[in-house]
Amino acid sequence: MPWTDYTLNDFLLFAPETYQRLFIRYHEAIWPLQIPAVIAMLVIPWLILRRGGVEPRMMRIALPILAVVWIWIGTDFLYQRYGEINWAAVWPAAGFMLQGVLLLATAFAEPEQPPDVRVPPAARDAGLLVMAAAVILLPLAAPLSGRPWLSAELVGVTPDATALFTLGLLALKPLRLRLLLLPVPLLWCLLSTLTQIAMDWPDAWILPALAAAAVAATLLPREKVD
Repeated sequence: MPWTDYTLNDFLLFAPETYQRLFIRYHEAIWPLQIPAVIAMLVIPWLILRRGGVEPRMMRIALPILAVVWIWIGTDFLYQRYGEINWAAVWPAAGFMLQGVLLLATAFAEPEQPPDVRVPPAARDAGLLVMAAAVILLPLAAPLSGRPWLSAELVGVTPDATALFTLGLLALKPLRLRLLLLPVPLLWCLLSTLTQIAMDWPDAWILPALAAAAVAATLLPREKVD
């Protein structure tokens, strides 16, 4: 069979129902961890914006919180659980653990004092909107598309919402180190989008659209402080 005859569905290693059951069992197994995880994620934008503007020093607290989440999802969800239905999950699992290490490393590289550049208002607003969408919109996408509530993406415990939240956060970082943290969540969003398209999910456009907005905001040039 020529390659042109293949579709994304031909590369899917599991049925859509199996993928949904994976999330359902995962949410049931870790309950009530979702509550402190979401609270921890909500603390991050509050820390960074608590004085009305972006506080780079607060990234030293926010990034380690996010690092723990990435390592947890990489080991528990992707490697141990997703790996049961997808042998290739070991690679994104390794990517998530690498992202956790990078988040920790860049946290220690944050300056004690604010740098001489600031985040443009457009980048800040776009980043906050993407973070809000990761917390609110993605969990609603599953039930609104006819999938079970327990199969929903939830920031802090599942990969899509956490990757999108991280991309939104990167738009709030003034330093160029933010670009080091961009590839892993972006690649995951691409991989997850292809998986959703292969499963014929009607909401498969949401993740790439929001990820693209976050990346555009992250790549906006930072403004010099006079």
